[in-house]
Amino acid sequence: MATKRSRSRKSSGPQSAADAAAARARAAQEQLLQAAQQVWLAGMGVIARAQKEGPAAFQDAVAEGIKLFGQSGTTAQRRVRDVLEAAQETLQSRVGGAREQAQETWDNLEALFQSRVQRAMHQLGVPTAAEIRELSRRVAELTETVNATARPQRKAAAKRKAPAKRRVAAKRGRRAG
Repeated sequence: MATKRSRSRKSSGPQSAADAAAARARAAQEQLLQAAQQVWLAGMGVIARAQKEGPAAFQDAVAEGIKLFGQSGTTAQRRVRDVLEAAQETLQSRVGGAREQAQETWDNLEALFQSRVQRAMHQLGVPTAAEIRELSRRVAELTETVNATARPQRKAAAKRKAPAKRRVAAKRGRRAG
């Protein structure tokens, strides 16, 4: 008999847990059935009200639907406009950034090209703009110096040539006569 008692005790523990789980499942099923019944009854009530109120309820529902549609349309338009404006601003800022980056790259490329051309011209012996300006300045100074020095000599030479011209004219007159 001791064996029977130990078996009954062991079987009573798991049976209690199984019984508790089954009870919870039945309670859940009952709650589910009650909720489904309440939804069914609510639907029946709506149908009864619609039959009772008839076309007036339908017109009210249509009017409210139009009102909600207008509000949602306006809201949707506003949101679409906001999104488009934000996208346009983003696009403009990115295009501006790309434009700045392209300009910077172009400037760097131009500077690199100029430096290489300048180096090649220097290797060929072509003078730089600064060297040409300096040379032009020196030529202008030399021209002024030469002109300043030549003026007194020209005046003296002109005085000496004047009598000689008279002599030649006088000789020609004698020959003609």
